Amino acid sequence: MSPSQPVSEILLQRILAYWAWSGVTIDEAAQVSALAITTRLMCEPDEHRLALSLQMLQAELPVHQPLPAASPPLQRGSMRYGDY
Repeated sequence: MSPSQPVSEILLQRILAYWAWSGVTIDEAAQVSALAITTRLMCEPDEHRLALSLQMLQAELPVHQPLPAASPPLQRGSMRYGDY
């Protein structure tokens, strides 16, 4: 993080990155929502912005997008030690 980088830019980058990692398509509607969240966060005290940003992100995560699986489905296997 650059010392000259504005806080609003950092917040917006984090919002868009979180949604992208959550499988959300970053279309125009997502960008408008991200800008609205950033605007609301800029009205909060400095020490609360990052904590509130995660709460707002999760609350406004678009519901039409299914969340990716936490891990691949488990499959039972054998290392040829015998019956399992």
